[in-house]
Amino acid sequence: MTAPFKHALPALMLGLASSLWAAPPATLVWEASVEEAAAGNPELRAARANVTAAGHSASAAHSGNLPQLSAGAGYSDSSGSATTGGGNYSTSLSLSQNLFSGFQDSARIEQGAAVLEQTEAGLASVKARLSQELKSAFAGLQFAQDNVTLTDKIVQRLEENLRLVELRFEGGRENKGSLLLTQATLAQARYENLQARQTLASAQAQLARVLGRSELAGLQVIGGVPVTPPETAPDFPQLVQQIPELMQARAQERSAAADVTLARSGFYPSVDVSGSVGREGEDWEPDRDRRTVGLNLSVPLFSGGRDYYTTKSAVASLEAASSNRDNLERQLLVRLKQAWAGYVESEEKLKVDQAFLEAAILRAEIARSRYNNGLMSFEDWDRIENDLIQRQKTVLQSQRDRVTAEAAWEQAQGKGVIP
Repeated sequence: MTAPFKHALPALMLGLASSLWAAPPATLVWEASVEEAAAGNPELRAARANVTAAGHSASAAHSGNLPQLSAGAGYSDSSGSATTGGGNYSTSLSLSQNLFSGFQDSARIEQGAAVLEQTEAGLASVKARLSQELKSAFAGLQFAQDNVTLTDKIVQRLEENLRLVELRFEGGRENKGSLLLTQATLAQARYENLQARQTLASAQAQLARVLGRSELAGLQVIGGVPVTPPETAPDFPQLVQQIPELMQARAQERSAAADVTLARSGFYPSVDVSGSVGREGEDWEPDRDRRTVGLNLSVPLFSGGRDYYTTKSAVASLEAASSNRDNLERQLLVRLKQAWAGYVESEEKLKVDQAFLEAAILRAEIARSRYNNGLMSFEDWDRIENDLIQRQKTVLQSQRDRVTAEAAWEQAQGKGVIP
């Protein structure tokens, strides 16, 4: 390999890598990510299926109020009997209706409705959490991409700084300690650039998981997550009442109350009416009519204490459900206020950090010129350069935190972007 080509090879490889980075095989905008997550996230699909199942179960609970109709046909052979012989054919149509079952049917209907309400609130909770995860993952990948770009620029800037210090060192206007410190700072920047590229892969995996993708190669995002500035402080007690988690707790309390009714039904009598019509005979077309009508009353007298203790257990469970709902309401109120505080603070922090960055950029331009002309010491210039780098990193983090703070506030309310 000739010397010129040998020296040109690293630059060629770097240029190839840069071209691949600049032209990724897959990009995603925010609106498309919302649609994809809504359709492809497996947890969301499972929650929707649970709502469908609960809806069918709630409909099935009404069956106790409706009559039961059945038809039958049979054949019996008693040819081996000492009294009768030959076969006997029969057909029948039976109808039965429960008139009173100790309020079991109404309790099951109430319980089915409560379970349906609980699963619907669970679906809303999953949507809110998925929305928060999607915003965080999208902003996280955007941060990872921007961090790679930023660390690339930092490395480039520090390489320029190193050349400037080397020239001054060779001219006898700078000491070797300053040169070594600049070299070490550049090495640290290259290491952070390596870290940024490694972090990019995990950010891609996180977004792919939320989207429900199994393939994440080359996944990148463009644009950003829309943000809304905070308005006046909301009515927290009213917001708490609309949170899906509290709705789930209320539904659990309703279900526990229905359990109490079911448990007490064992103390009540049961009344059923039934009737049937049929034909029977020795031929395959029976010719003798048969009709029956019945009214049945069943009164429980003693069940070995089962109904008594079952009722006691159900009442205790209802008390626990009520206490849990009351405690959850207080916890959600605290969480709402904390999320709101983080949301408001993130907005202001981003503004402050951007103001500091603008000042740091101007100071760095002035300092570079002064140091190059020998009007500033290396220590002062190095401190200003490091401050600029830190301010750039801080703004990048604040932009990401701004998105995640708003997403956390939306989730705390049980809201989100997932339809």
